[in-house]
Amino acid sequence: MTESWEADARRSRVETPRIVPLSSDESRRLRLGWSSRFQVRDLEEHLREYPGLSLWIPSTGEYVIGGPWRHRPEIVGVVELASGANAVPLLESLVQVATEAGKRLVLMSEHLETRHRAFYDSAGFELLEEILVYELSPVRRIEPNLGDLRFERVLPEDRARRDELLELDHAAFPWLWWNSEGEFENYLHSGGVEIYLGRDSNGAVVSYVGVTRFRGGNWGHLDRIAVAPDRQGQGYGWRSLDFAVAVLAGKGARRIGLSTQARNAVSRRLYERYGFRRTMSHDYRLWGRWIGPRGEM
Repeated sequence: MTESWEADARRSRVETPRIVPLSSDESRRLRLGWSSRFQVRDLEEHLREYPGLSLWIPSTGEYVIGGPWRHRPEIVGVVELASGANAVPLLESLVQVATEAGKRLVLMSEHLETRHRAFYDSAGFELLEEILVYELSPVRRIEPNLGDLRFERVLPEDRARRDELLELDHAAFPWLWWNSEGEFENYLHSGGVEIYLGRDSNGAVVSYVGVTRFRGGNWGHLDRIAVAPDRQGQGYGWRSLDFAVAVLAGKGARRIGLSTQARNAVSRRLYERYGFRRTMSHDYRLWGRWIGPRGEM
């Protein structure tokens, strides 16, 4: 009879092989599976850019690759975990490394891989968020009803608008979902991405939207929509959503996807009223282990 992975994990706590830091020089010794998100050169570059956040077991080849989550240096994201019985010890070692480096949170996303809840319990991880995925299809070309809103595009070199964007982002979202300066830098330089600030008739920034039009396809993604906390409940969310859909429709998108937190009832009602429908097969969860002050979620 085959033992469960829980039994393997319990045994591995006693028999865990030596776990050591993984350097870029040693990365070629790994056996990257077909499902790995890395090529050898990509992994070498990652390890050089984020030293000390990846570990491996030389005797078995098991490894965990870590890095800043969404360019947030205070959050260590598990980028890839390739392990069997020693998965929990590898994660515990990563948590120890993150603790010594003064990080606040180690986070795992099930966006690409789902594990049993007992696995996370064994590693001391808790459920942080359930992410729900929605889609609007078909998308009709419309003339958005903006009222007093006027949108202006944020370009990478526009320092003043980028500062306004960052300020609004941090005011509108809880700590876990803040975009960092580095995240916006990377996002603004990504292909197909456009960000717009929404201003009222007095020139005050009241909202922003971020969208991506994917090349070679007829679909787009609403990446981000935010309304200033003191302007919520005044219809700016609907008008900003109307504008974002119009932008993507004007570029040929026939389907638009987005995701939001299960606990964000306000956003969910907005999207569902607009016509977005759940695609439950794409939902996923975020798990985390706090090692510093807890942030608002």
